[in-house]
Amino acid sequence: MNIMNVSVLVPTFNRANYISECLDSLLAQSVPPLEIIVIDDGSEDGTAALLSSYGERIRHVRKENGGKPSAVNLGLAMARGDLIWIFDDDDVALPDAIETRLACLNDHPEAGFVYSPHYYGSDGPDGRIQRGRLHEVPHFDNDTFFFELMKGCFFHLATALVRADVYLKIGGFDGELLSSEDYDMQLRLARASKPAFSPVASFIFRKHAGLRGAKAIRYKATQRSTVFRKFDQRVGQKLRASLAPGEYLVPRQTEELSSEAHKQGLLNRMTVMASKGCIPEMFDDLRQLLSLPETGRQLSRIDAKTISEAIRTGYAYEACRNDWGGFLNNIIGLKDFGAGKSAIRALADGVFAMAKGYPESFSGRLGKLRVALCLVTASFR
Repeated sequence: MNIMNVSVLVPTFNRANYISECLDSLLAQSVPPLEIIVIDDGSEDGTAALLSSYGERIRHVRKENGGKPSAVNLGLAMARGDLIWIFDDDDVALPDAIETRLACLNDHPEAGFVYSPHYYGSDGPDGRIQRGRLHEVPHFDNDTFFFELMKGCFFHLATALVRADVYLKIGGFDGELLSSEDYDMQLRLARASKPAFSPVASFIFRKHAGLRGAKAIRYKATQRSTVFRKFDQRVGQKLRASLAPGEYLVPRQTEELSSEAHKQGLLNRMTVMASKGCIPEMFDDLRQLLSLPETGRQLSRIDAKTISEAIRTGYAYEACRNDWGGFLNNIIGLKDFGAGKSAIRALADGVFAMAKGYPESFSGRLGKLRVALCLVTASFR
């Protein structure tokens, strides 16, 4: 067996109340890491003194606050291990986290990284973490993995052991992303290398009410979804700017596309843009689809189903509601195309399905029904 060593990177900011439990769990691994590098991103609490108490058991560097991407990038430049494990300062590693994922990578030498499930956890009465339910993650084959990840983030970067040469190849974290930076990196990892899946959970994700994020965007737990939606939209725009339509196919294609493959690429990209709340981009793909000669005056059943599912994916519906005027203008513009009304009805079907199947309040369901009826009415005018 090829024994690889692991550098653990722990970026931290004002987490003196949690980071000891985090570091103790890393120091207690059944297969010890080569090094634990803690990058203090300008903490203003007692973090610095606490880190000093660990002495030579950790490597500790302090920098001015700039957010997690800049902290991790500094750690990547310092790391000496064959594998990199980026771990959050408020979470707790399970004792065999390194051991089980090392075994998986040894079984899959073609993989650039391994990912796994994790547990959710919360603060116990004494402040220490209490393990909760398991977050199971799907296991996709290599051809499907990247597209599914583009539609939605289904694993946590803290579960990933990544070959150092893969990080070297794709470059550091995007400093412009003060949130969703992990998701952006996961997409870049998946685009550049093959994944391996370890079914054994590797850590406990601590859900708590404390502040999160870089100093510039510090936010509460209740604001997490709003912040993620904003930065996930930027991730979607980055994807659109960097990927050709063929890279949205399963499997990905880099050569010239047939007309059918080009159409499928547009449908898949539309779904990804919808999932990120990139509504102008979603409608641009939809208009390109409707402009194709093979689309004709009526969508195929499969194409209509894809459009219906797109409006239900990720942040799509919420983003449409947040810019209702822009959404309606885009809907009206679809009627200029032969199959435009068919596309509007497909969107209506998707919203109807949400109203029928999503667990939420009566007023929420009623609101979706009204939107669906509005779309149906627009399709017949």
